[in-house]
Amino acid sequence: MPDIKLERSVPLPAQTAFAVFTEQMDTWWPRQGVFPYSFAPKTTRPQHIRFETRPGGRYYESFADGSELVIGRITLWQPPQSLAYTWRDPTWADDTSIQLAFSDDDAGARIVYRQNGFAAAGVEWLIPYYRVGCTQTLAAYVAHCRALHAVQELGLSLD
Repeated sequence: MPDIKLERSVPLPAQTAFAVFTEQMDTWWPRQGVFPYSFAPKTTRPQHIRFETRPGGRYYESFADGSELVIGRITLWQPPQSLAYTWRDPTWADDTSIQLAFSDDDAGARIVYRQNGFAAAGVEWLIPYYRVGCTQTLAAYVAHCRALHAVQELGLSLD
């Protein structure tokens, strides 16, 4: 059983949902709030959070001062069905692994998020905290997908 497992639906086909997750993270990723996810040094601000969209690609954050921090690596890249990558806080003993599955359903796409490895990282006690944080992060992603869908329903384009 995964340390964290969350399931959500979005009103977009799986192919679009996958692309939004991997290519628009800069737009939907929460950088403020209760769980502001960024490893920006105190002397600068976060600029981008991105995937290099290929197996072995970096999952990284860049900062306004030009520096970057690799926070993971893509271990599985199978658009639009599956994505897996490592993730870690730089202070942890090891990586966690995150797996996402995207599948079409009657309402759009179903996304299943799993994260494991907190014990190996030496932070098993943080699982409840990260469960709440992952819930917030996925809520931001779902809200972004819903907004994209609503704009499409109006016949508008965001290009």
